[in-house]
Amino acid sequence: MSAFSRQRSSRAHGRERQASGHSSRIPDGVRGESYRSREPVYRSLNRKPTYGGPAIEIRELPIRSPATTVATSSTEAAFAEAWTHCAMAMKDHEEARIQAWKEEIDTELVFAALFSAILTAFDVEAYKMLQPQGSNNTISITVLTDSTRQSNPNVIATGSPSTSSGPSTRYAVAINALWFSGLICSLAAASVSILVRQWLNQYTAGLTSISPEIARVRQFRRDSLKKWRVSEIMMLLPILLLGAVVLFLVGLVLFLKQLNDAITNIASVLVAILLFFVFATTVLPTFKDDCSYQSPQAWGFFVIFQALKRPLRSIFRTISASANRLAASGVDGYFIRARSRYAKRLVQRLAPFANKPNTYSWVARERILVEASGAVLDQHLIVEADTTFLEDTFLQDVVRPCLNDMAPDAAVHAFYDIMAHRADRIENGLPYFDTRNDRTESVAVLTDLTLDTLQRTRAAAADSNVHDHAIRTMRVLEPLLVRALPLTYDHFCRVFFAMVGDPEEKVRQYAFSILYQQLWRNLALADQNWSGGCHDLAALVQFIGSAHQDGTHGPKLKHFLDACDLVICLATLPSLSLADYADLHADLQRTLAHLRAFFETPLWRNEPALLYPIARIAAHLVALERKYARALEDEFVEVLADVIEQARRMNHDGNWEDKLKILEKSLNELRALRQGGHSPSVASPEEMIEGRTLALAVSM
Repeated sequence: MSAFSRQRSSRAHGRERQASGHSSRIPDGVRGESYRSREPVYRSLNRKPTYGGPAIEIRELPIRSPATTVATSSTEAAFAEAWTHCAMAMKDHEEARIQAWKEEIDTELVFAALFSAILTAFDVEAYKMLQPQGSNNTISITVLTDSTRQSNPNVIATGSPSTSSGPSTRYAVAINALWFSGLICSLAAASVSILVRQWLNQYTAGLTSISPEIARVRQFRRDSLKKWRVSEIMMLLPILLLGAVVLFLVGLVLFLKQLNDAITNIASVLVAILLFFVFATTVLPTFKDDCSYQSPQAWGFFVIFQALKRPLRSIFRTISASANRLAASGVDGYFIRARSRYAKRLVQRLAPFANKPNTYSWVARERILVEASGAVLDQHLIVEADTTFLEDTFLQDVVRPCLNDMAPDAAVHAFYDIMAHRADRIENGLPYFDTRNDRTESVAVLTDLTLDTLQRTRAAAADSNVHDHAIRTMRVLEPLLVRALPLTYDHFCRVFFAMVGDPEEKVRQYAFSILYQQLWRNLALADQNWSGGCHDLAALVQFIGSAHQDGTHGPKLKHFLDACDLVICLATLPSLSLADYADLHADLQRTLAHLRAFFETPLWRNEPALLYPIARIAAHLVALERKYARALEDEFVEVLADVIEQARRMNHDGNWEDKLKILEKSLNELRALRQGGHSPSVASPEEMIEGRTLALAVSM
């Protein structure tokens, strides 16, 4: 081996030992990971040599263990994807902004061209007013002076003719100054627009891809736009054109003043209206946060006003602090208390302005407002979207999920707005839909939306009118159920069985009245949907218990009896099997216990009208005993017999004779069934129809 080879080998082994020494000092938690620099992953990895020798290109290889190779590659891929997404987002944003600037420049160029042409025609006539008067008048005046001096030597010469300018000359100077200034401003705007358009063309040249190099070039040019105030120059263009228009209009009024006063007055009024509109739209965005009149000149006024507000705010803060010290509590004396009271009022009026921070950007102010009213904006957004499309599919797939995701208060108000613009008519503040058109599917979607909103009202605790919202929503729902209940039965039952447990008594009672009417009239529909598990009898039994405990007058007692009747009706549905009866047996027995306890009290005797629901319940008890033998206890039958006996004694004038007959017939059938030892079985359709007919007769 040559000396050169031994020397190169020793140097190589020395570097390897040095590298291994550095590697041994790496912590265990970091060993095996690649030495990644803080530069983006798509940056070049070329490094300059750090030792003597030829300047060759060296690529640093990361130190990796086999276990971390896959994880590191996936991490770098994620970083590269993030940089690519960032470059794509900035590219789209810049293209949209530059395109908007170009369109604005094109519009300004067209306006500047037309305005300059019009203004030039006026300037051609106006500059003649500045020309000196003809020499004929001067010669005539000189000849007249000489002849007068010859005829009358005593006349003293008055010198040369007067050349002082009259009022018309002053007007001529003002008119020409205004119009030529306007023409210069218009031409300046057009010239600067052409220059800016050229700058923008150069800005977008070669920026079609999203590669790392192009992304850096695009950002470099964006930084240059900011540094050299190109956006501010863009904002100057409409200000120049607007200033040119104002100068032309003022000069036009002065020009018309030399011709006719009536025309001048009319033109002055129209010009004043236009200038006032321009001034108002320039000033309003500064004082009204939600004003949309955000123009370049309005932004300039906004920045100036914000700069002036800083010293004013400091003064107001000082005054507010002094007034706050004067408003200290625990002082005596009439004048001191009056001073304290007025100081507190001053603090309350100055506090909003003194504590409000300065915002030098409309975007920053807009973000503050959006964050403060996010729920309201969501409400307006979803209502506007539904108003725009008015499609049932959009309502079901988009609007309904968005309403369920919104804040409860905003969702309720958005629901009112949606129903208002979708309804065929509005009566007494409630939306109604025409039953003559074939819109059953649409009504079903609106019914589901109403049921969702009714659920949200229970969560809208922040609203003081939450109970009124629930009542109003249920009133909206009632006419919809006439057509949509078969399509929304499961959803309806789940919502309203939960609503009968609402802590607010008014909401609870109204919800039960709707539930009872819909289910009692559609027992066949309940029979078809029994297997869905939407009938929460436990919630209904809980309502029965609360109604029994709080019932002291007719409406509450009637709701109690109706709830007991509904439980018994659901327990006697034709499709129910003995297994279903075993599941609902506990709820049924609790219902019968509440009913028996009520019959044993004298409350029903004070309300003879309660014989209507009692007779209806008696007919359904027969169907229950026929379906499930020995479902009623002997004591319950005896209590029912006592009720019939008491009702017979109350029937002095014969007004309740028909109800007594139904009660007696039901009692006799119950006793016959119990004595005959009827085995549990499913009632026949004829028996169910007979029981249904008897119940309808009782309710009439």
